[in-house]
Formats: sequence, structure tokens, C-alpha cells
Amino acid sequence: MNNKVAIIDLGSNSIRMIIMKIYGDGSYKMVDQAKEMVRLSEGMGGEMTLKPLAIQRTLYVLKLFKKLIEVHQADKIFTVATAAVRNANNQKFFLDKVKQETGFDFEVISGEMEAYYDYLGVINTIDIEDCIIIDIGGASTELIWVEKRRLKEAVSLPYGAVVLTEKFFDKGDITQEKLKKLEQFMEKQYEQVKWLKQVTGLPIVGLGGSIRSLAKIDKKKIRFPLESLHNYQMEEWEAAHAYQLVTKANLEERKNIPGVGKERADIIVGGLVPIKVLMNYLKAEKLIVSGNGLREGIFFQNYLKVLNYGDEIIQDVLFHSVENNLRNYEVNMDHSFHVQKLALSIFDQTKEIHGMGAWERKLLAAASLLHDIGMYVDYYNHHKHGFYLTLNARLNGLRNRELVMCAFIVAMHRNEEFKKDWKGYNMLIDKNDYEIVKKLSWFARVAEKLDRSEYGSVEDVVCYLDQDSLQIMLKTNSAAELEIAAAMKSEKVFEKMFRKKLYIV
Repeated sequence: MNNKVAIIDLGSNSIRMIIMKIYGDGSYKMVDQAKEMVRLSEGMGGEMTLKPLAIQRTLYVLKLFKKLIEVHQADKIFTVATAAVRNANNQKFFLDKVKQETGFDFEVISGEMEAYYDYLGVINTIDIEDCIIIDIGGASTELIWVEKRRLKEAVSLPYGAVVLTEKFFDKGDITQEKLKKLEQFMEKQYEQVKWLKQVTGLPIVGLGGSIRSLAKIDKKKIRFPLESLHNYQMEEWEAAHAYQLVTKANLEERKNIPGVGKERADIIVGGLVPIKVLMNYLKAEKLIVSGNGLREGIFFQNYLKVLNYGDEIIQDVLFHSVENNLRNYEVNMDHSFHVQKLALSIFDQTKEIHGMGAWERKLLAAASLLHDIGMYVDYYNHHKHGFYLTLNARLNGLRNRELVMCAFIVAMHRNEEFKKDWKGYNMLIDKNDYEIVKKLSWFARVAEKLDRSEYGSVEDVVCYLDQDSLQIMLKTNSAAELEIAAAMKSEKVFEKMFRKKLYIV
């Protein structure tokens, strides 16, 4: 089943491409990506025609992308065009020219289909039940209502960053008066979407370059310690602060705002008004940024069909992503799942002394599977490699705080003396979180030692708690002296944390 899939999204502002590899074991990995701003919808005006210079820029980039696809020897190519081509009166002329010069046969998708792919890209990579998704492109804005992880309503509005900039800021100068008119205009558009009245207060998941820029501004301001923007969360006041910073600056000042790309500075205000007005309109308190959208949605639709999954949404985002990473990093799957089983069993049987619940159990379940991920780099210091890989391996389904805690548990599965200073991440985790990490890492550590030989010698555990001690009785299929000796090295740490003696027999 090894195959490579290339997906090109020909947008109104930019062309983006991802190349994904699907392996024989069902895992997948991004192997390349590219994006170029071409401003295809620039100057379309009232006659709605794609202009020669914009077409020329687009063809040039598509030829470059074709070379990349040829280098990767992609087995399948998906090419979709969105609002600019959808709305163009010279659509056929443009598509024929693209086919003639590049060989690409673009499918022009409807706004509703674009919204659907956005939904698939988000719901398969962020663990969220109910939300509103907004995708602000160059020439359209899609709104999607998600209820219990299923798409309930979707609409596409013919206004995006480029279109709104040309409509309201024709000379490039942005006055507060013009900005107010644009905000009022967007509010009127939202008033016409009847179902929006029913979703007040829901969190908003935002897609598109303008929203990513908003998050980058916030990240730079607070010196956020992680790289990925996916699942980055902002409170309403944080989004409002970044919005004020951008809208009060002139063009040259906007180019110098950390987080705003110079190539986006002239259209970013037009791109941010729809999200700012929507947050106000819905009284939304939270904005969640998604790095995944239309392209990933097309990928997941194809990928899950290849797997014969039976649904277009993954039931458990986190553990599907964890398992995908285990396969990517060639981890011993049997050992990892056995360590998880033992760690959760001990955790479940000792609630009386640790007092933790379902949320902490989820972290332990993920970290105990990932504990050996660093072996992909090298055996020596694999716990340190594991810390870095966990933070940077695109684990879907975890919030940033959970991701940092998970990485620390992975790092401390070997011993509790992992030297990385947690205070470098104190924007995300506090002392109480670190105490939780220390306790959870003990469960992962003992479970791993109980499978020291990696042959499943210890099949199961039964825990007995009394006033002074915890006794762990092992059900074994062969002599387990090696496992017991290894696990008992964590005796002192256990006694210090829980004020009880540990016996393993």
C-alpha cells in the first residue's frame, strides 16, 4: 500500500501543496509541503475576471509544484480550486490554460464542499465536540457548525481577505472610519446566516493565513515556548489585543509587527475583520487556531477510504495520532501497548492513594505508549530524545499544556532526575502540574521495568493496599526476577511520594 499523495489547493490568495506518504502498515507522514502567494483574485473587480498578471504568477508556481511532485513520484494527485476560480467569468479559459501548460486538471469545488473539507481537516486533528469553524481565504469565508463532532450546518460567504481589502481599502490606506464600515458590513453578512443565532458562546476554530498571523503575533508577544500553531488557543481579550495592534498600524508599521509576514501586511486587516466580528457576534470567549484545513481534509477522506475505516472521521483523535507516531518512529508496538496496560492497571487499582482521575489517566495512557519514541534517534539518552520528539511530532488531540506534561512523563520514564528545567515551560504548566507529572511518570517507569525483557513475562498485576504499603502481585508466564529487580529500583521514589512501602512479588 506504500503510496504518495499530492494535494494542491489553488486559493484566491495563495497556492498550497502537501505531499503525504501512506505506508504499508497504515501509518502516514507529511514528506513535503509548499506554498506561494499568487493573489489570483487580485483586481477581479465587478466584472469578476481573472487578470493576466495573476494568471501568469499562478501558472509559474504551478509549474514549480509539478516539478516537486515529479521528484517525489507521487502516485495520486488531487487538485482543487476555490473561490477565485469558482467566481471567475473566464473560469474555462483559465482552467484550459492550466491544463495545457501544466497537465493539472483542477476540480472547482463549491463553497459548501470547501467547508466540508475544512471540517474533515479540523475534526480529525483536534479533539473537540462542539464548535464553529471559520476559514478566511482570499475571496471567501466558510462557516461550519460542528455538533458532537458532526457537521450540522455550513455556509460559504463570497468575502475574504483580498476581496474585502479591495472593496473597503481601495487606496491601501486604512482609516478607523473605513474599518468601522467593514466591521458593520461583516456583521450584516452574519445576520443573514440564520443558524448563527443558535451557537452563541461556542469556541471558534479558525483557519487561514490571517488567523495564523493573529496567533503568531500573540506567540511572539508572550514568548510562547512551543513551535506548532496547531491547536494554539487564545482568549477573546488576547485576540482583541492582537487585532488592535494590527488595525491601528499603517502599512509599513504592520510589516514590522512580529508575526505578520511582509507579503500579507497589505491584506491582513481585511482578513482579520471577519474573525473579530464573529467573536463579538457570538460572544465567543476562545479562539482555537488550526494549522489543518482543506488539504488535510482531502487527505483524510482519501486515507480513511484506503484503510477501509468505514467513517470519514477518526473516533479517537489522540490515540490514532499516537499510534501513527509509534509506527513512524519504528517503536516496538507490543512492548509499548503492554507497558500501557500495566501502567493503567496499577493506576486504576491505586486511586485511593493518588486521587487522580480520567484526565490524568489519559495523559498516562498516551505517555506510556510513547515512552520509547526516543529510541528512534539513539538508545543512549533516549528519554531526552523522547522529550523533544513528543513536543515536536505533531501529536493531535492534546492541548499545549497536556503536550508538555506528556513530554515530561516520557522523559522521566527512565528516572525522575530528568534535567530539563520545567520552568522554561511555566507559561503552560505550574508546580501542581509538575507534581502530577512526577506521579504519572512513576507508573510509566514501573510498568516499563515490569516488561524489562520485552517478552510480556509479567502478564498482569494485582495491587493490595494497606495502611503502610502497596503490594503488587505479578501474574507471570516465566521467572520474573529481572523485572522485579528493575521495578524495585523505584521503591524509594514511591515511598517519598505516597508515604508507603512498596513490595513486588
